[in-house]
Amino acid sequence: EISDDIEFFEKSNLADGKRIFIHFNAELLQSEVPQLLSKAKLGIEVSAALNFENQIKNNIKNLREMGSLLILNQSEAAPAENELYNYADIIKIDYKKASKAEHKSFIEKIKSQSSKGVKFLAQNIDEHHHFKEAKELGFDYFQGIFFTKADMISDSGTPGYKINYLNVLKELNKEDVDFDEVEKIIKNDISMTFSLLKTINSASYGYNVSSIKQASALLGVKGLKKWSLLYLISGLKDDKPNILFVNTLTRAKFAESLAEEFKAAEKSEDLFTMGIFSMMDAFLNRPMSKILEETALTEEIKEALLIREGVMGEILNLVIAFERVKWDQVALIEKKNQLDPKKLYNKYLEAVDFAYETMGILIKNQK
Repeated sequence: EISDDIEFFEKSNLADGKRIFIHFNAELLQSEVPQLLSKAKLGIEVSAALNFENQIKNNIKNLREMGSLLILNQSEAAPAENELYNYADIIKIDYKKASKAEHKSFIEKIKSQSSKGVKFLAQNIDEHHHFKEAKELGFDYFQGIFFTKADMISDSGTPGYKINYLNVLKELNKEDVDFDEVEKIIKNDISMTFSLLKTINSASYGYNVSSIKQASALLGVKGLKKWSLLYLISGLKDDKPNILFVNTLTRAKFAESLAEEFKAAEKSEDLFTMGIFSMMDAFLNRPMSKILEETALTEEIKEALLIREGVMGEILNLVIAFERVKWDQVALIEKKNQLDPKKLYNKYLEAVDFAYETMGILIKNQK
């Protein structure tokens, strides 16, 4: 029930404390359900094409007076007379359904008529150049998958300060790990040295260690791999939105947790690595193929990342479908692999919690 969903969203980390908007049709708007919104950090989204009867308009006005925010979903930017523009906090527009000139004209017209500072949200922003265009046109918010893609104006190679991260991973993914070489790479990077020692001496581990060699021995290959992957993306996130960092950690943890569901428990560690690297092109602004050429990952991980082959590729498809709310795709994969939807849902929520908790710890360790 919607009341259960509202309680769930209040308690979960999915929204990171931000307001969640629920789409309401005419039937829901005329019911008592919207009254629940005053008790939660939620808002309502309605279609501008809806036939707004007086009862619906009155309900929307009442909700606004109670503090609920309203998103008016305008399917395209063509100006139309709509009384609800006066109540909307945000007007949502499909960026792909109109020209730049039409978007600009629509935004300017509504802003000139509104006295309450309405904001504009551009939907379906899937490329970086669209994001930049929309921002210049006057949009305030942006919805789409553009931030998960590499922004490749030109391929200038991997910056030097990022190469150390990749070199550590390269060594740790070799069949015979050379711990002396791992120690050498880490010791030559003050930031990595500080992070590793702070991690091993934290409450999570409870050691009192002062050398990289000792820390490496205590963590072992598996522990060092996970630390280096987490440190890698925390070091790369400086010029990227936090949500990219959160999504990467969520992908990694969710993929790892699906190992047993796909009868591939032995691949859990590789699935975590795959999840991290699935976003590496967005962090480094380089093609995935070139990044993988420089990194000693298994062929199975590379095939999953590049062509979505094998069980790992199937798991990555499921993880991304969850992330992008593609429930039809999720259902197909669930049916094909005889997966329990409720169990997957709980695993995804656990992965989201892990992502936010880990981000907080890593940010704290960097200070």
